[in-house]
Amino acid sequence: MKLALVIRHAELETLADNFTSILKSEKFQIEPLNIFDDAPNYRLFAAPPLEEISLIVALGGPMSVNDDYPALRQERDYLKQAMAVGMPVLGICLGAQMMASALGGAVEPTGGYRFGLSRLLISEEVAADPVFSKIEVPLVPTLHGECFTIPKGAVKLAEGHMLCRDGTYRRINMAFRYNDSYAFQFEPQLTLEELRIWNEAFKEDYELMGDRFDPKEESARNLREFAKFAPYHEAQMREMFLAFLGGVV
Repeated sequence: MKLALVIRHAELETLADNFTSILKSEKFQIEPLNIFDDAPNYRLFAAPPLEEISLIVALGGPMSVNDDYPALRQERDYLKQAMAVGMPVLGICLGAQMMASALGGAVEPTGGYRFGLSRLLISEEVAADPVFSKIEVPLVPTLHGECFTIPKGAVKLAEGHMLCRDGTYRRINMAFRYNDSYAFQFEPQLTLEELRIWNEAFKEDYELMGDRFDPKEESARNLREFAKFAPYHEAQMREMFLAFLGGVV
């Protein structure tokens, strides 16, 4: 039995059924590590020894990589050790930023905030990546206000645009690969069912987008647009996740 460690930083941010069902079908035992159980101090990071697991998925959360929490420092060291020994890691949102930081990259505010679908700018050079190339429609759900630099030794896979609160646009990194590990500044695991929950639980996040946006309008738009796109998103992200697991299996 292969063991997949899923690092969770918030109760409502899960791997979702779209990815969970794939892990189960590929005979993985799923081991959740809930950092939020120790909120608000986030002191404990009781991860199993690396030799006991096959892969790591680090999910998103409301905190910042730059917050001085003991659990986040321990997680960063754990991810660094994992990638150093060739352990496949999939980092999503905060998890991606943790990976970047663990590899020596920087994480900083974007100057804006995004809760909704965003277009990926995929370079021609990395379009043939065995995992990332499964994303044929470059549109992804996002929920973030920080971004990362590409660490030394990593390959940039995609960029995107952030509309900053001052009305300017900023080009930010959205994905990179480090050996067999991948970092995504978007939510590949997200399903329509989960977005419905997020849209209510995280409704105050729409206010962080700035005065140019009406939170109620953005909330309705996000749900309306994703409801139409979700079947395509879930299908191509399943193919992407299966390709990622192919390197583990």
